[in-house]
Amino acid sequence: MSQLEPMVKKLQAMTSFDELADFFNTMQMQYKYKFCGLVLWHADDKRDIVAASQTDDFKAVASQTALRQICLKRFTPALSSELEPALDLVSDALVVPLRGNGLEAAALIIGLQPEQATMAQQIAWYWSIVANYLYEAIHRFMRVSEQTEHFMLTCREHACLVWAAKGKTSWEISQILSISERTVNFHLGNCIRKTNSCNRQQAISKCVAGGHIYV
Repeated sequence: MSQLEPMVKKLQAMTSFDELADFFNTMQMQYKYKFCGLVLWHADDKRDIVAASQTDDFKAVASQTALRQICLKRFTPALSSELEPALDLVSDALVVPLRGNGLEAAALIIGLQPEQATMAQQIAWYWSIVANYLYEAIHRFMRVSEQTEHFMLTCREHACLVWAAKGKTSWEISQILSISERTVNFHLGNCIRKTNSCNRQQAISKCVAGGHIYV
């Protein structure tokens, strides 16, 4: 339980699927799982994969045609060998279904070592708790993506926002770009309006998460 709180805080602070992939990589190394990742199915049949590494073993689970239907019907975690129909795998994997608005189905998939399979119930309990925060993070990323992908920043707006993301004040940005402080505030105001944000920090977060700026 002592490890749950920092893990939850880390998930709550994430802003992108890239960070989530890094999170899975850390979990895979820390707990010595064979693999660790998510498969997401959208209502339009699109499938997304977020994983520590797409090993052959992970792909073998993620590509199972039965997995999607299982996750549509099931709400509780189980070993792949215990599912109905059972997944055709060389070794056991823990499957934790996720469900909710915006996603038709999703599954957290964890490849267990032989000695870990005997503790599958405890591991499943642990990840069932974490899964709630994983689900919230996924939808946060999706909302940010929807909010940010339909606008364009001008060159000046982009430059001002990048420097603001680096912690520069409006006056400092004006000196760097050789424009007036008022003009900087004008461009940052446009960024806030275009991203439907309340302030520049929120605009920065949305643009970083949406891939519009890199810092």
